[in-house]
Amino acid sequence: MALFTGVSKETKVGTLSAVAITVMILGYNYMAGRDNPLGGAREFVVIYDSIQALADNTAVMYNGFRVGQLRNMEMDPQTGKVAAEIEIYSEIKIPKNSGIRIESALLGSTTLKLVPGNSRFLAEDGDTLLPLYTQDVISMVNEKIAPITAGADSLLTHLNAIIARQSLTGAVDQLPVVLASLNKTISEIQETLASAKPGLIKTVDDAARFTSNLEQYNKNIEGSLKNLNRTTAKLDSIDLQQIGKDLKETAAALSVITKNIEQGRGSLGKLAKDPVLYDNLVKTTKNLESLAYDINHYPEKFLPMPWGKSQRKKAKKASENRRTSADSAR
Repeated sequence: MALFTGVSKETKVGTLSAVAITVMILGYNYMAGRDNPLGGAREFVVIYDSIQALADNTAVMYNGFRVGQLRNMEMDPQTGKVAAEIEIYSEIKIPKNSGIRIESALLGSTTLKLVPGNSRFLAEDGDTLLPLYTQDVISMVNEKIAPITAGADSLLTHLNAIIARQSLTGAVDQLPVVLASLNKTISEIQETLASAKPGLIKTVDDAARFTSNLEQYNKNIEGSLKNLNRTTAKLDSIDLQQIGKDLKETAAALSVITKNIEQGRGSLGKLAKDPVLYDNLVKTTKNLESLAYDINHYPEKFLPMPWGKSQRKKAKKASENRRTSADSAR
């Protein structure tokens, strides 16, 4: 090889050794997860209460890209907290109040996620970032299942207590007796229904006949109502007050005539000396007055209604009692 002509063997060995060592260092850093081992990286510190199975060289992710890794972890023996050294070799801007969150996947792997803050000031190399945590899926599932499990245990405890009660045990023992009694009762009910079946059939038939006659009953009732309406119309056409007024006027005129006769006025006055004629006129006047009074106070006496026979009798009796009382007073 012309390139190494005139170069000593010692120089060749030293050069190859340096190249091999460089390649080895670069390969180791690459295998360790450092994408740009020759570039400058920033280091930050995060104080965690629990590292949740973190390991060195754990990747730090941001928006799905790997931007750094966990370089080292040391636990404080007095506080029990873990100081994690985070190496960020990306050029992204990190606000001072940013944090590194521990995230647990469903299959148990753990990663770190950079969560930028909203501060206007940027974090510098060596600053301390905020520790953040994400509850793992198993813990969330356990938290959801724990109340259900407790409720199921309580339910089973109550069920065991209920089953262990002597009263329930006795009730279960009496269940065959109760079922036998129930079967007997059902049989008796069936026998009773079978014996009562003819009477029930007759009752149903009677009800059917009664229902079929309802139309005829309705027609009869409608006819009775029409007759009642006609009778009421006839009663409305009778002016009892006017009749009573006319009888009063007639009685007043007869009273005047009677007075004239008593005083001897006119041709009838000449007949005043005849006591029989006078008495007849007086009786006629009194009868007219009594008739007018009865028409005003006992109209039922003079109205022939088919359903008012009892009222007519009462009216006649009251009128006769009044006349008897008047005659006794005289």
